[in-house]
Amino acid sequence: MTQQGTILVVDDDKFNVALMRELCETAGYEVLEALDGDAAIEKAVSARPDLILLDIMMQGKDGFEVCRELRARPETVEIPVILVTALDDLDSMARGIHLGADDYVTKPFRLFELQQRVHTAIESRRYRRLLREAEQKLDELGDTDSPGGVGGYRQLRNGLDYEFKRAVRYDHPLSCLLLTIDDFDKLTADAEPERSGVIATEVVGVLKQFVRVVDRIYQLHDDEFILLLPETPRSGARVAIDRIRQGVRERPQQQQTPITVTAALVSYPHPAIKTSQDVLLSVNQLHRIAAERGGDTVLEIEE
Repeated sequence: MTQQGTILVVDDDKFNVALMRELCETAGYEVLEALDGDAAIEKAVSARPDLILLDIMMQGKDGFEVCRELRARPETVEIPVILVTALDDLDSMARGIHLGADDYVTKPFRLFELQQRVHTAIESRRYRRLLREAEQKLDELGDTDSPGGVGGYRQLRNGLDYEFKRAVRYDHPLSCLLLTIDDFDKLTADAEPERSGVIATEVVGVLKQFVRVVDRIYQLHDDEFILLLPETPRSGARVAIDRIRQGVRERPQQQQTPITVTAALVSYPHPAIKTSQDVLLSVNQLHRIAAERGGDTVLEIEE
């Protein structure tokens, strides 16, 4: 199984460590271990894991102290921490979150719940890192539009925040599509250097042909686009993406391989969508799954 990341498991009970290791490795993660708070901090600093599963009740330095120190160190401040506790105590859970923990799980473990919380925490960290890198690029390049006359990262962030708040305020639907050009590197591998830009511009033309004036198009990379569809429920977004995919296939072909796209669709209202960041995180996760299935497909968030 392909490793999805590295998890540091921290507990002074070897049985619990073995159990968490098994659950995490079953889900495809590499696992590191620490049996006390000092070892946990040392391994977190040296190994920089993608996530820390941290037991609260430990001898010596407990989970609260470890969490506080992790958040105080620049090397570990951004590593997600999920607290593990057998306490049925909301005050302890709230204290952990206040100290900077990202989430918590309680013993006895439920396989699906633990794996879902781990996956969500790691994906959230990855998304925040990508967003920060994008913002750094924007600062270097200035606040300019992407090629093709569509918005870029900064416009997406501002536009989505505005449209999401508007959808919540007026209880209106909002849909978000993330789509990429399949096998983009292969399509442009043997082409002239400017060919990648030509293909992207042609796809932008198709997008503009099948969206409304109120809709918004954002180009994140040469082969990656996000569409915001205000006042659009899932059913309407499905129609839009079907037309776009058909339009991309039928565009004038200037290479032997037809162009196809892979897309993910998230629509609000939805129980899992509470913020504009939830929209981007969910659509990014869905798109990754769709791409892993081979491309040329659409995946939607489940109701």
